[in-house]
Amino acid sequence: MGEFIMPDWLKNQDAETIHRRMMARLPPDIDDTEGGFPWDFTKPTALEKAELLQFHLVETLKIMFPEWSYGEYLDLHAKRVALERRAAGYAYAELEIEGIAGTVIPAGFAFAVPSVNSQPAIEFRTMEAAEIAEDGKAAVGVLAVLPGTSGNVPADAIVLMVSPMRGITAIKNPEKASGGTEEESDDSLRARIMEIEQGLDTGFVGCDADYIRWSKEVPGVGTSFVIANWDPAVKNSVKLVVLDSNGEPANDHILELVYNHIMSPEDRLNRKAPIGAILTVVAPTMKGIAYSFSASLVDGYDAATVADSISKAIQEYYIKAKSEGLVQYIHIHAIITQAPGIYDFTRLTMNGGIENIAIALDEYPGTISVDLGIPREVVG
Repeated sequence: MGEFIMPDWLKNQDAETIHRRMMARLPPDIDDTEGGFPWDFTKPTALEKAELLQFHLVETLKIMFPEWSYGEYLDLHAKRVALERRAAGYAYAELEIEGIAGTVIPAGFAFAVPSVNSQPAIEFRTMEAAEIAEDGKAAVGVLAVLPGTSGNVPADAIVLMVSPMRGITAIKNPEKASGGTEEESDDSLRARIMEIEQGLDTGFVGCDADYIRWSKEVPGVGTSFVIANWDPAVKNSVKLVVLDSNGEPANDHILELVYNHIMSPEDRLNRKAPIGAILTVVAPTMKGIAYSFSASLVDGYDAATVADSISKAIQEYYIKAKSEGLVQYIHIHAIITQAPGIYDFTRLTMNGGIENIAIALDEYPGTISVDLGIPREVVG
């Protein structure tokens, strides 16, 4: 988004300038000295007019265009092109439950991550009923009760029943919960609006851009890309590769939501994909990259904060890197050079080398670590 530049006709409209013009237009025989009745009566008007011109009118101009609009006004621009802001997504996990064979775990039964210190317990509820099998085990999918990233808990964190149930003896989530995302930001929604407007009359229904746009209408989806005709044995085969809004491979729950949103298998009238298209929705194979260098920091910055800032900037670059099929060493070097808190650095390596890293068709780059060569608790 480009910076909003105030029109020339709105410049020099501060209260002092406006009031001077008002005083200059008084008849010659009227007292215009400060503190006189005309001066005192006109000053509040100048203040109100300046506020109207310099703030309210400027904000009105900004919300008229999606490039500078925000909040509920940006939602209205999205509605104009049949988009909605993505709601916050719910974290998903698969539980392994042990207990007495035949025990039925009903849909909506609550499990939780224990409360720690002042942090409240994080609850999850089963998506469907499950029964413990003869081997004393059951697997069931659970969704966080509250949306957002707080539900993205690590493996083996969901270990409690909110209400005790006879027949259950052990609970665990072997893999971390994922897919919990915050409500879509203005910048993300703005980018999707601009994508649609820039793509008008430049493609056909069911082109790659459509599949990407459709996938991003699903809560929790961040980045996606298309591999057309990926299966030579299947005519019109389309593979949609999806990451969540946290930059991680989308979990099975999100993948199913995307497939159902595009293909609508239960209601063909709402199907978005063209007739004959065979869609497969998958998570990418992540190409893990570890970054290492020796940094000197600006006074007042700590290694943890700087590393997190670099990680976020690299994550944003990955979208471009994927489109080019290459994570460029020189681009990573530039990101680190421009990072807040970096005074100087040497010996940058990516996975131990200084070569560009190729990204295969169904891969997506992911950051394993960012090592500044400084203990993360050291400051300055």
